[in-house]
Amino acid sequence: MRTDEVIVARLKGGIGLARFLGDAPAVAGRRRQVRVSIGRNREARLPEDRVVFATGVIAAGEDDLERFRSRAEELAASLDLSEVWEVVSGEDDPLSLADVAELHWGAPPSGVQLAAMLLHLNRSSLYFDGGDGGYRPRPQHTVEETLARQRRAAENAVASEELARRLADGALPAEPSSYQTELLSHLRGFAVHGENYTRDSVAASLLRRVDPGARDLQRLSFDTLVRVGELSPDEPLELERADIRVRIPQAALDEADALDLSTVLRQPHRRDLTFAPAITIDDASTRDKDDALSIETLSGGPTPVYRLGIHIADGGALIPDGGAVDREADARMATLYLPELQVAMLPPGLSHRAGSLLPGEERATLSLLVDVTAEGDLLDWEVTPSVIRSRAALPYEGADAAIESEAHPWHGALAPLNGLAEALRAKRERAGALMLDRSEMRVSVHEDGSVDVRVAQPSAAREMVAELMILTNSLLAEFCRDRELPAAYRSQKAPDLGDIPEEMPDGPLRRFLTFRRIAPADLGSRPGPHAGLGLSAYLQATSPLRRYPDLVMQRQIGGFLESGEPPYSQQHVTDITQRADVQIRELGRLEEDRRRYWFLKFLGQRLELAEPLALYPAVVLENAPTRNAQLELADYPFRLRVKLPQQCEPGEIVTLRLHGVDLWRRTGFFVHAPHETSAQSPLPQGEG
Repeated sequence: MRTDEVIVARLKGGIGLARFLGDAPAVAGRRRQVRVSIGRNREARLPEDRVVFATGVIAAGEDDLERFRSRAEELAASLDLSEVWEVVSGEDDPLSLADVAELHWGAPPSGVQLAAMLLHLNRSSLYFDGGDGGYRPRPQHTVEETLARQRRAAENAVASEELARRLADGALPAEPSSYQTELLSHLRGFAVHGENYTRDSVAASLLRRVDPGARDLQRLSFDTLVRVGELSPDEPLELERADIRVRIPQAALDEADALDLSTVLRQPHRRDLTFAPAITIDDASTRDKDDALSIETLSGGPTPVYRLGIHIADGGALIPDGGAVDREADARMATLYLPELQVAMLPPGLSHRAGSLLPGEERATLSLLVDVTAEGDLLDWEVTPSVIRSRAALPYEGADAAIESEAHPWHGALAPLNGLAEALRAKRERAGALMLDRSEMRVSVHEDGSVDVRVAQPSAAREMVAELMILTNSLLAEFCRDRELPAAYRSQKAPDLGDIPEEMPDGPLRRFLTFRRIAPADLGSRPGPHAGLGLSAYLQATSPLRRYPDLVMQRQIGGFLESGEPPYSQQHVTDITQRADVQIRELGRLEEDRRRYWFLKFLGQRLELAEPLALYPAVVLENAPTRNAQLELADYPFRLRVKLPQQCEPGEIVTLRLHGVDLWRRTGFFVHAPHETSAQSPLPQGEG
């Protein structure tokens, strides 16, 4: 190479043109290097073997180099080697750079033409494969495939631009192409998962053309898809993020529909309890009725003795172990209850029909029969597979009415049941159980998108059913413990509540301070005291149509009663319950997230009606100097953080003003409004 000769070299940005300046000073242990000029006042040192081609053209200065580069790049961009390829296609011998250039131009090529051809061949391998031995024509099928890909890429680029324009206008193409449909799916994936989506760069590139000034591209993706009708404004993105399948697979549906309930009802070890006056008590909307209650008077007088019956739907006997329904239930772990929909653990053929304890229908159950005094002293009890026939299905409100009114047809059964539940509850309280009744927010979503919020206070019927389920789970735990059946027990250490003043009234602050001191329940293979419930042993087996671990424990007990042997090992039970513990906690968080979303939407709807008087009383729970205070709304069990003056003490009721709601961020914008009174607010308060 001569000084100032134009060369083609492999530079940092790829192959390009430079001017040779001379050899670089030798350095021991390093390959020979050359000095090159790559632009005005820009010099580089390269290993000599990165010089690909010397053109033989001398560039007197940077202007000459730039003119040479401009001409070579222009030629390289305009080259079409299809005719050259057709001439040599099928030949095995490689062609030199000069051969390819001469075939194209029909004459010996100049230095700039050789440089242009080299640039082109290096950047485009459509027709020729390059190597140290020269350039070989690519096979015809390879060229055709490459051309087809290039055509598709060009078509896709046009389709992408069209889609971006249409989305910016708030519409979709009349008939989206397959590629546009694919892009829309990427937008959905990005709206759901953000930067965790595998094709987030594809979605982001499209979105920047939809709205070049957008800062939050994930939100733009969601809003865009809502605007064109691809997503609902209230789309439960949490379900997709958690990979929750709403639809039950067809194999599980078919298996559930084919199950023969009559075979289970005729099992010889199953006791006929259809004479017992059993009733179910649930929320009015509940369709999976998995528990029923009955009571008989064994002896009257001043100290009556009752036979209490708690009958749990025997899902373990109905559902084939390891079948399609069982596998799907194992994957789902529990029914998911959202304000806008329910994602069932079991097919409706089981949870709503064959397994549900419907009035007037014989159903297979696992029954706990307890002989108990009116003071709540247990005289005897047993567990038995059974058949019952529910006499009535009462909502909680109806059960409350029956407890209170002697004229109600079910007063004779529910009043003593409630008395027993109160006695059992008092015994647990004396044993140290924590009695923290908390109101529950019920959110209902109507078809038109409007939201109703009702605050359900603890009632006699709800507390009665809860108490009898606690009794059932505690006695089933004793059953497993005494017979050394492999089981999953729940235990809990007693909290230290000594720093909570005794004179502090029941309410949001006392509950807040108490729950902060309660440790989560431990899950284990050995029974232990459950301090929070005031029990010596406890497990969960009363919701087999809604919770898979309960179904497993029910199978364990039912199988032992039938054959004398438990169907599951301790390892099997432990594996399922530990996995379920994590998964069900996640489902609980998802349910809470959706309740929060819909409650915020409810606040937003009320804000539109009540502006500017959207005032809410709230109880201060904590007010540390280093962060915003935590509060709970006085009329709704909803916690939030707001900046408050340091003089606002825990337990104090303050007034908050709602300024706005951001549903995307699941945030309500509240501010302290000390000089306003929430009594002005026309917003509806929670109902009991």
